[in-house]
Amino acid sequence: ARRPIPEDPTEAKQLTLFKDTKYAYHVFITNLTTSAWRVYRFYSIRANIEKHIRELVYDYPLARIPTGDWTANVAFFQTILFASNLVHWFKRLCLPKEWRFTTLDTIRTDFLMLPAKLIRQHTKNILKLPHDYHYQEAFIPGREKGK
Repeated sequence: ARRPIPEDPTEAKQLTLFKDTKYAYHVFITNLTTSAWRVYRFYSIRANIEKHIRELVYDYPLARIPTGDWTANVAFFQTILFASNLVHWFKRLCLPKEWRFTTLDTIRTDFLMLPAKLIRQHTKNILKLPHDYHYQEAFIPGREKGK
């Protein structure tokens, strides 16, 4: 399968396998009996797993195994994967569509680490955000969906 790629000056310095630099090439070896386009669509979704693994390693503490005990490590990894799933569902269900592919680090800095004041009025808890908070239009609907 091949697809056109835009010209990038930093990539132009890198050596290439083919002289044709207008396309990116992907090789999929399969036993599926369907068209090349369907094979490409089927496997290209799975080819993005490296991005998810990179996010788990860098955004979550998965760069090293914490203990020498197998059971404790299984519990640790299951907890990390559960946290990752919670963040993905939060992005899917609570945030606008343009925030769906952001990393945990972006969500942490833009939504979780912000100065706010939690006050109580009558029987309701109210979160007071700063007046100049840049992502207020994304935060408020997400908070309402999360209730």
